[in-house]
Amino acid sequence: MEVIRGPVPIATILRDRNNWRRYLAWKGDELDEWTRRVVARTLACRTPALGCHMYDCADCGIVRLIPHSCKTAFCSSCGVARTDAWCRELLSDLLDVEYRHLVFTLPQELRHLIRVNKKVLLNALYRAGARAVLSMTAGHPKPKPGKNRQRMARKRRRFLPGILIVCHTFGSDLSFNPHLHVLITAGGLAPDRRSWIDAPPRSFVRCQDLAREWKKNVIDEIREAERRGDLVHPPYRGDPNNPTNVDWLLICVSKKRWWIHIGKSLAEVDHAVRYCCRYTRRPVIGEMRIVRYDGKDVHFLYTDYRDGEKKKVKRRSVLYFIHRLVQHIPPKNFIQVRHCGLFANATKRKLMPRARKLLKQRKRRKPRPSTWLSRRREHDPQPLACPLCGAPMTFYGTLFGPHDVIATIAGIAPLARLPPGCFVRRSRVVRHSRVG
Repeated sequence: MEVIRGPVPIATILRDRNNWRRYLAWKGDELDEWTRRVVARTLACRTPALGCHMYDCADCGIVRLIPHSCKTAFCSSCGVARTDAWCRELLSDLLDVEYRHLVFTLPQELRHLIRVNKKVLLNALYRAGARAVLSMTAGHPKPKPGKNRQRMARKRRRFLPGILIVCHTFGSDLSFNPHLHVLITAGGLAPDRRSWIDAPPRSFVRCQDLAREWKKNVIDEIREAERRGDLVHPPYRGDPNNPTNVDWLLICVSKKRWWIHIGKSLAEVDHAVRYCCRYTRRPVIGEMRIVRYDGKDVHFLYTDYRDGEKKKVKRRSVLYFIHRLVQHIPPKNFIQVRHCGLFANATKRKLMPRARKLLKQRKRRKPRPSTWLSRRREHDPQPLACPLCGAPMTFYGTLFGPHDVIATIAGIAPLARLPPGCFVRRSRVVRHSRVG
């Protein structure tokens, strides 16, 4: 294969030289059925396997075949449109106030345990993060004894904030590094729900107290999961005969300092929401970051935060690159963006109108859901124009079922992708299918 430079689709890397089949022979026993289904549907994106819509010109007898997309979060071409539409809908539900961006990190000793018990422990991280933030805004824990105790107690006023929590399981270099991104309103409803309290700008929450509460909650959640028998004990440092001792592991991480980053106030929440949520409906790496693929190795850009946030290029073998990608596919029906506090579903309908009334704000109108036609019109004013006479084409039918029928009509291989502008004669469609 010739060397590909520039943006490289993930599906191209998976298809080339049977890379996905070779990966299944190498690590297939470690994958669950859901991960296999997601990747299989990604490989079938815009191929005859998923069918197509057809539009025809009544005068010229020309039919355009529009392939169906996979709509998975692992597909780089489908994820961008879904992420943008979902972010616009999410922003319409938020309040127009200042926000704070918090990042909750974990010690690296816990990463392997979480990766093996992904669904159980990622849910535990959400609960631990929500309880840690709500305990701070509720006035707990109390300040330590000292000369500033009364001043800190006066500053720490109780309020109910709006909280948005997103879990990222990856680092910039695609390593497994679970951490939480938390967007919290810089203020909230008073306990009596009759006023809006603005959080102090300098002493929003104490970073040390928040980190201590976060560590305590995470350890408690893991101990509870261990008590219920929900945890799978992975081998300790790759030794299959020596499983990890969870109690010993928690004792080790409890002695370490856990880091939390509290960002500055955000007057515009749009950028923070798009940054936190852009990887919830798209793969963890964009096509623009894959700079070179030669059939054996993949070269991609990453940010080295330990070296002054410099942009660097990392090379990985294609099978190990695929391994890095698929480990971040979330479990089935896993909710990656969760709302707490004022934004929680249990209290949102009752408290959000009261908060908007106190802030003298109106609810934004939700954007209309985008369609294929509306997205295409952003680049082409007439996406369904006949290539011969220019007249608008109308809906003709939908093809599902046997893949070889669609491939025969389009004149392509059964596993090949339908080209963007696939036009055929209507007689060809009628001859090979039951449409018409």
